[in-house]
Formats: sequence, structure tokens, C-alpha cells
Amino acid sequence: MFWVSRLCDAAAVNIRQISMGLLIYRLTNSPIILGGLILARAVSLMALALYAGAIADRSQKKYIIQIAGAVDVFIVLVVFFSLISGYLSVENAGSWWVLIAVSFIDGLATTFKGPAADAIVVEVVGERLITNAVALTQVGQNTLRLAAPVIAGAIIDHYGFEVAFEVMAGIYIVAVVFLIFIPPSSKPVPSDRPIMNDIKEAWGYITKEKHIFLVLIVVLAITLLSMPYRQLMPIFTEDILKVDATMLGILQGVSAGGAIIGGIVIASLPSNRKRGTLMLLSGLALGISLVFFSFSTSLSLSLAMMVIVGLGQAGRMTLSVALLQYYTRSDYRARVMSFYGIEIGLSSLGTFFAAALAEGIGVEWAVGSLAFILIAGIVLSFFLMPQLRKLD
Repeated sequence: MFWVSRLCDAAAVNIRQISMGLLIYRLTNSPIILGGLILARAVSLMALALYAGAIADRSQKKYIIQIAGAVDVFIVLVVFFSLISGYLSVENAGSWWVLIAVSFIDGLATTFKGPAADAIVVEVVGERLITNAVALTQVGQNTLRLAAPVIAGAIIDHYGFEVAFEVMAGIYIVAVVFLIFIPPSSKPVPSDRPIMNDIKEAWGYITKEKHIFLVLIVVLAITLLSMPYRQLMPIFTEDILKVDATMLGILQGVSAGGAIIGGIVIASLPSNRKRGTLMLLSGLALGISLVFFSFSTSLSLSLAMMVIVGLGQAGRMTLSVALLQYYTRSDYRARVMSFYGIEIGLSSLGTFFAAALAEGIGVEWAVGSLAFILIAGIVLSFFLMPQLRKLD
């Protein structure tokens, strides 16, 4: 039930990402406002992420995920009614503020849902199977990433954004309902201590455990430098490749296809073998493929590069989460994953920076330059961080 709920949530998230980004870019034709959409979400992610992890360690994680899911339903319906009422339109200049506002609220919901959903997995499957479980979950989510963006693009092209958000709301509702049937997986650990003390304690634990600290640092760098392409994809499809929303969905989908292959490969590997090296190689594959994608004007080459990008993303996401959960003590997991959540917020700052660069020098150089830096950073990590490379 939990697996199905997470897959429904992933499907809705993928539809929302393509719909929100493309909608605000068509309303404004501005890379900087598209970046602002991501920045609004990042601000809320970073503001409360550490508190969210501490609260998840003290509370029943299932209920946190349910409440956050209900908030997701609410914000999608706000956009839906804004569209069908005609308020959110090109003719109504400045109406895009609605998308910025709901993006901020979405960030708040994700802030609490992320650490709870990540931390609950190991309670369900146990430590020994965590890598396989995370990998298989990634395969399921990436299967939806293969289909959901294409379906979203086709719906937008043929029926409009209103129907896309209506479908999204229905999927979010299903995700919340399925959680009802999941029994509580663990007893919350109550505490009378101030939450800030828990956060400081978690930070002290992270800095003391060098394996965890190094994984977080490297994941931050990879995410910061590689993720902007995804949020800025509407600019590539509208201005560089000059294709419709369906093809935007296909580009996202083939990336998911590569991620599926990567997830299956990782899930089939012997447990706890050279995961640090594989994570670094995933980052290297990401950087190289993004350089080629950034400067491509050929749809065929862009599609091919998206497959490799997907392979790299699968390795980065699966192995980083598996390493963090494997090396983290159970009473710290949600708080450590909340630091991981802050890194996602920081990566959105990277996207905003890339969007600002795209306004001035073009999206190709903005994304391509970050990819070049990523390649250089990974190569240096191989030589300067042998302890990370040797992590199993």
C-alpha cells in the first residue's frame, strides 16, 4: 500500500512539474520568472527542513505524509480553479503570482513529507534490504516518470492546462487514501527537549560521522550543478528545439527510461559493494551528458543524452539515499534526511542562478557551464576523497 501511494504521489509530482513550469513560461516568456517559481519552493524547503526532520523523529511518520498529501491536493485545486475562472491567463498580466504562491506552499508540504517518507522505508523493509528497496522504489517512480510527463504533455496539447491539473488532483487524492490502510510502522519517540537541540545534535552527529558528511557534501554538489536542466527544460523545448508540450513530456520520459535501466542495474548488484564509487561515476555521467544536451539543436541527440542523464540521476538518487540510511543510526535518520532535503532546496537556488544566467547569456551556456564545473568537481573528488570512493 505504501509503495502504491508513493508511486501515485510520484506520478502527480511529475505531471505538476511539467505543467507548472510550462504554464508559467507560456504566461511570461521569462526565464527569470520561471526560476522564481523554483526559488519560491526552495525558500520554504530550506526554512523548515531541519525542523521537519526533528518533528518526524518525534511523530508518527504516516500521519505527516498524509497531511502533506492533503496540502498537495489543495494547492493543485487552487491552480485548477484559477485557470477555469480565467484569472490565470496571459491577458491578466501578473496573474502568475498564483503559481509562485502555490509553489511556496508546495515546498512546505514537501519539507515535511520528504524526511518522513524517506525515513519510514527502512522501518518497513529493514536495514539489510534498504539498497534494494530504494532502488526498486526508484524503478517504480521512474516508470511513472516515463509515462506521466508524456501523458501530461498530450493532455496540455489537446485539452489544456485545466484538465492536467484536474487529473493531478485526482491522483494526489488516491495517494492519500492508500495511506489510510498502512499500519503505523514504528512508535514515535516523544521528547520534551527543544527541537533546536535535536537539530544541533543531528548536525554534531553528521560532522562526527565523516562518511555521512562526505556523502551529503558530494550529493549537494551534484544536485546543485545538475538539476537546473530539468526545471529549465521548457526553455529548451520552446526556444531551442521548438517542439510542443508532448515532446517536452517525451524528453522527460526518455530520461526516466534511462533512470529505470539504472535503477534495475543498481537493484541487481550485490548489496553494499562500491556504492561510493558508483555514486561518483553517476555524477560524471550526468555532467558529460548535460554538456552535450545543453548545446544540442538536434532533437535526436537531445533524446539520446536524456537517456544518459536518467542513468546518472538514478545512480545519484538511489545510492545517496541508500548510503545515508545505511550509515545513519535509526534515531537520527529523519533528521539526517532533513539535511538531505535542505540540499534539494539549495539545488533550487542553483536553478534560479541558472535561470538568471539564461536571461543574459542563454540557457545553453547557463546549463552547460554548470555541467562543466560538475565534471571537474567529480574528477577532483576521485583523487581528493578516497574514503568516499571506498564506501560500500
